[in-house]
Amino acid sequence: MYDVIFLGESINSPLLSSLQINPELLVSASGEIGDFKLRYREEKDQDIKEIKACNVIVNMDAEKEIPIDNENILTFYDQQDISEEDSIIFIQDYDKISPAIMSKIGLNKVIKLCEKNPDIQIYYFYRSMRFMDDNDQLFEKAREKGIVFLKYEKDNLNINEDNTVDYSREDINIKFTDNIIIAPDLKPSFGLERIARLFNIEKSPEGYLQTENIYLQPTLTGKRGVYVIGGSRGPTGYTNFDQDVEFTLNEIKANLEDIEPVVDDERIVDDKKCILCYNCYRICPHGAIEEDEELDAMKINNLACQGCNACISRCPAGAISIVGEEEKTYQGLRVMMCENSAEIAFEKYGRDKLENGEINIETIPCTGSIKKDEIFRYLNEPENKLLILGCFEESCKHINGDKRGEQVVNEVKETLKKLDIDDNRVTFKRLSPRMAEDVGNYLSRWKEGKL
Repeated sequence: MYDVIFLGESINSPLLSSLQINPELLVSASGEIGDFKLRYREEKDQDIKEIKACNVIVNMDAEKEIPIDNENILTFYDQQDISEEDSIIFIQDYDKISPAIMSKIGLNKVIKLCEKNPDIQIYYFYRSMRFMDDNDQLFEKAREKGIVFLKYEKDNLNINEDNTVDYSREDINIKFTDNIIIAPDLKPSFGLERIARLFNIEKSPEGYLQTENIYLQPTLTGKRGVYVIGGSRGPTGYTNFDQDVEFTLNEIKANLEDIEPVVDDERIVDDKKCILCYNCYRICPHGAIEEDEELDAMKINNLACQGCNACISRCPAGAISIVGEEEKTYQGLRVMMCENSAEIAFEKYGRDKLENGEINIETIPCTGSIKKDEIFRYLNEPENKLLILGCFEESCKHINGDKRGEQVVNEVKETLKKLDIDDNRVTFKRLSPRMAEDVGNYLSRWKEGKL
């Protein structure tokens, strides 16, 4: 059992037992934090090996893509022979604003070029100089060496097909015919899609292994025990790389000492009811569900489960349940609120002010756990009315639970409209922990049908 497996580049971790695996040769991944099972090949034609590990770090470099259709132009990462050159043009932010790491790489490169050939003239075009670490000092050092920095807007600079550069600004119009070195765009590694699929990890819209979510900083993924650093996180993963590595290794050391379930209540799958539709596998934002080949049914890894109940709400066979949970009944006005957002606001406001019998207040782990049939059963009584309060986008502990909850409510509302039933009897709204002062007004407007 290894402490950590590196997929991609390894990092120095002398206190941890580790193994580096080429991501392209990873065959399968299963299990949970403290007990991952990985099958891989050391070489393409070799037999498959199986190992176990407590944690996994994905450290795959981003792909570099030239922002224009011209393979003859060099990038910041290429080696340059400048012995015969009189001047060179560096261009940053051409297609879009470059990440901070590009400013660092570009500044270091121009300084080294000047030190190697003091007579060379370098022009550095940029739209936004990104300062990280010692970039401000590098910028000043480059200026002292005579590098000419020219700030531009997107419409001020154009690279022509003949590799000349037109630069215009106010009453200045200049054509440069010097060699061009351009900052590449950073794109997700081609292998990240496969890694996400093998570990069942939610990707960002851009294709990286970390979504924009306050609960996933700095190197966490939706799956416990799987961490992303460097280019696997996205361009920002290079900005504080050393600090990210330190955080990740400390997290792993803590995991090795003690791993406890996130939630107290255990979720189980009834193998006699499970129809292996894989709905739960696809919907779980934490990669906590996989197939139990012995039982021919799905199973929930309890150390990976974070209790969002999305699997329960989407299981068509009703095969998933919480051990020992008793069904509750409500009548009248009912509020179902996310425990990570709305409930905090309610507690700050003073929950005792609201629990007077007029409104039934229920805390749920995530609005993504709501079932359509549960809403319909509740609305079967004409006097019943339901308000569901979720968190704001990119603030959901369960990645996209807020969006799933809103989707369910919208589908219910569409059905109610078709049946000519007032769809305002069910409402979905977002409430952050900081909105405690708005709680009373929120509920008053809802009861009056004005929310």
